[in-house]
Amino acid sequence: MVKPVKRLDYLDLLRVLALGSVISFHYFFNGISKGTVTSVSITPFASIAKYGYLGVELFFMISGFVILYSTQNRSAGEFIKKRFLRLYPMYWLALLTIFVITRLPIWDKNGPSIGKTILNFTMIPTAFGGRWVDEAHWFLMRELQFYLVIIFVMAIGMGKRLPKIFPWWAIIICVWNLLNLPRFEVWYFSGYFALMAGGAIIFSIREWGLTKLRAIGLLAAYICAMDTRMSKAAWLGEHRSSSYNKYVIGTIVTVAFLLILATLSSKVSNLSIKWAGIAGAITYPLFLIHGRLGLLAIQDIANDSNKFLVYPVVILVLIGIAYGLLKLENKLTSTRF
Repeated sequence: MVKPVKRLDYLDLLRVLALGSVISFHYFFNGISKGTVTSVSITPFASIAKYGYLGVELFFMISGFVILYSTQNRSAGEFIKKRFLRLYPMYWLALLTIFVITRLPIWDKNGPSIGKTILNFTMIPTAFGGRWVDEAHWFLMRELQFYLVIIFVMAIGMGKRLPKIFPWWAIIICVWNLLNLPRFEVWYFSGYFALMAGGAIIFSIREWGLTKLRAIGLLAAYICAMDTRMSKAAWLGEHRSSSYNKYVIGTIVTVAFLLILATLSSKVSNLSIKWAGIAGAITYPLFLIHGRLGLLAIQDIANDSNKFLVYPVVILVLIGIAYGLLKLENKLTSTRF
């Protein structure tokens, strides 16, 4: 695992696609159906936007794809520092931004309290009996759980075996879920980790070639992801007051796998887009602030007569804030660390 890997602009485009689908889900469907936004009514686009939550599944696959690159030629300590700098400083800046903006007297509803915000600084507030400042941030806790496994493997000197561990991980998760065995509240039997394993296996195939174990592991990851995602259709219908077609869900999950598999193409690997890097970097701060700030603005400003003007304005303003946070983070981390 010493071969240098160049940054893929294609992955940054996928990050933009994933976040775009998540934003569509929150703004055009979930925020309205949950009653967070009452000032606008649901449009026919909601029947498509309600599947936008599956952009998170694509994010999970991207995380799995890049994780092996992040571990190459690094110790467990170096990996921890790299991941810490990747997640926490921006997360803290985003929480502070949400707190300051939502506590302004211009809004009808007050933002999160100081105590709730501080508890969220841990990135695992539910572990302490707290609640998320933004429910969309649950994704980050799964990321931390994923990193804990990687850190443990690296700490015991088995980091070089990760390309073999991921296929076996996918196979075990797949068998466990298909047999409906008890999970004992173990997070790592979740279908989300099948998506991460699938992304990591595709990276392994791209960098070191296809083997029988990787082929079986990738198939297991796909089967597990399909089974666990499609089986939630009925649950989603009950909790979101809208019917979900499990075959549509399965098709979108399949597309996510195909999009990551496209990295095996030399044309995709050599794709060069000047703005892709900055666009991909903005997705993280934008993901962190789009829910709480965007829905708050839409609730207070938008109505059925102006919503098609308000929506793009809100998104553009949030992109500007996200870009400012990115610049501030770069300045702070380069100075302090």
